[in-house]
Amino acid sequence: MKRQIFKLIFMGFFLLPLILSAQITQTEIDSALSGLPFDQFSISIPVFSTRQYNITDAGAVGDGLIDNTRIINATILKCSLAGGGTVVIPAGLWLTGPISMQSNVNLHLNEGAVVSFSSNLKDYPLIKSGSHYNITSLINGHHLENAAITGDGIFNGTGEAWRPVKKEKMNTDAWKKLLHSGGSLSADHKIWYPRKNAVSAMNFLKTHKASAMTLQDYQKAKAYYRPYMLNLENSKNILIEGVTLQNSPKFCMIMRNITGLIVFRVKALNEWWAQNGDGLDVSACKNVLIDQCTVNTGDDGICMKSSSARENEFRLENVVIRDCKVNHAHGGFVIGSNTDGHIRNIYVTNCSFCGTDVGLRFKSNAGRGGMVTGIFVDGIYMKGIEKEAVLFDLTYEDTGAVKMKKGSIAQDKVPRFDGFSIRNIYVNGAAVACRMDGFPGCHVRNANFQNWVIKSKRGLQINYGENIRFNSLKLDVSNDSLAGQFFNVKQLLLQKIKLLSPGKPLKITGAKTYSVLLNSSGLTHCQFLIGEEVNKKEIVLK
Repeated sequence: MKRQIFKLIFMGFFLLPLILSAQITQTEIDSALSGLPFDQFSISIPVFSTRQYNITDAGAVGDGLIDNTRIINATILKCSLAGGGTVVIPAGLWLTGPISMQSNVNLHLNEGAVVSFSSNLKDYPLIKSGSHYNITSLINGHHLENAAITGDGIFNGTGEAWRPVKKEKMNTDAWKKLLHSGGSLSADHKIWYPRKNAVSAMNFLKTHKASAMTLQDYQKAKAYYRPYMLNLENSKNILIEGVTLQNSPKFCMIMRNITGLIVFRVKALNEWWAQNGDGLDVSACKNVLIDQCTVNTGDDGICMKSSSARENEFRLENVVIRDCKVNHAHGGFVIGSNTDGHIRNIYVTNCSFCGTDVGLRFKSNAGRGGMVTGIFVDGIYMKGIEKEAVLFDLTYEDTGAVKMKKGSIAQDKVPRFDGFSIRNIYVNGAAVACRMDGFPGCHVRNANFQNWVIKSKRGLQINYGENIRFNSLKLDVSNDSLAGQFFNVKQLLLQKIKLLSPGKPLKITGAKTYSVLLNSSGLTHCQFLIGEEVNKKEIVLK
């Protein structure tokens, strides 16, 4: 009897759910989400049964030649139907088509595992997405609960078989090599597509309305489409840890409508010229931690998006991004361009951007804008920024946006950037220190910039801001006659300003400028200029 009781206890212990092969712990997550500048939130790490399923037991072959699509997906489904556990992909080169995740499954890549996705267009069916069709993502999942992708292995998206390449981004020899490899060219011969019928498919799309297209029509245009690499949607309690996402056809990762998302020590790697090759994108998610990730890619690095909110709803909220590195990218940390789903409560801390086009990039446009508020950035270190270290662009042009007509503002979906705190910014080398582009009736509001040390070619270019505060700014400008210019700015505070470039003053212009306060600014009269059109009574020096 005692032996039977011991056996039951022993078996029960090993049937308890636990986290397999995860490096991050619940304690670390709780610590990362403590002391936030907005209301506390929590994320629970996924837990899994001890059951393990090795794909080789089902007949998978890691030689890079055998197609393992059916076996991998069948093993994931079997694991989920049995109550969950871990599906192990061991060291090897595993050729596969799209992988579909299931609830209660941890897909684990052992070190040495390389999952190489097929370049055969037939392996990727079109799927219904709202009123239209999209091509299946390489790793996909919908309506999941408690799922993870972990390990030290690599997902290689075989992006060279999908991505267009712009001639301007190639040297002569590289461009000739692409042309000799086959594919097709755009009409102006400036963009190369790896598939022969991609250009004709693109032209077909241009002449057909999406709302009127049938599935057969989409099939005719299929060669133009590119899949995302990792795309999970409408899910809860998701962990992505340790893996490398490289050489993607489009975005490395796009997460949509996830509640409870952890992205830990993930690498998103694309060539710098990879068209639409975003790194880590999060759209309309709630309660998110992105921690210790590395990004090098051809478009935005770590990007927040949000679309189609109901009134007074914030579809993207409660996001912490910490200890991340972004090398080449269009932007290190990015918000937008679609913000019409509204965004709030984001904290970015202790991140480095080296060689990005823009450091902190906040962009939107009338037609796809919404409320963006409660954005806190603290501790960003930048080197070799090609354009702006900090950019607010409310006039961003995008093919997906509704175009603004001159002299008018769309009443619906106008950007409302209101409530930014950006502190402890250190920049050694940028084309522009900070540029803010609002427009009449659409200002960046309530932005507090504190403790910036910036060495750049050009200084501050602030247009149409309201309640903008610079407190403790050291600015070294090398290639401009001005250290900065403020145009039509309302309620501007300049405090503890130190201009390190002799003979380069700040200038305030614009007839609609008012309520400017220089409070212990440290500026002398020769370092501060006022345009003739500005009402001098609106400038107060203390």
